[in-house]
Amino acid sequence: MNRPSPEEFIPKFRRKKLDEPGFLRKLARFAGRLGAPAVKQLYALYFLFKDPATPKRTKMIILGALVYFFSPIDSIPDLLGPLGFSDDIAVITLVYAQMKSHLTDEIREKARLATEKLLSR
Repeated sequence: MNRPSPEEFIPKFRRKKLDEPGFLRKLARFAGRLGAPAVKQLYALYFLFKDPATPKRTKMIILGALVYFFSPIDSIPDLLGPLGFSDDIAVITLVYAQMKSHLTDEIREKARLATEKLLSR
């Protein structure tokens, strides 16, 4: 039985707006407000999602968290300053904790380097 890829679960009307450059732009734009730990977790989840060795079920869970971060529709709007990202950070932290067993040293290092590069701008 052929199962659909995780990306096929995104409704068509959202698919055009959910793209890699858009996600990375939002991450870059709000990295200072999110803080290094949250940025590193986002990058780790992003790199884990892109890793071909990551199981599909794991990718679907990560995709849900990244979509929640990327989405302009939140429980707490991102425009409310520091409180605006509290729900995003909670979701990312929860999913990151659940996915820790799938993170390789290589993915952790890529996330660390990407975070340092982004925050040193």
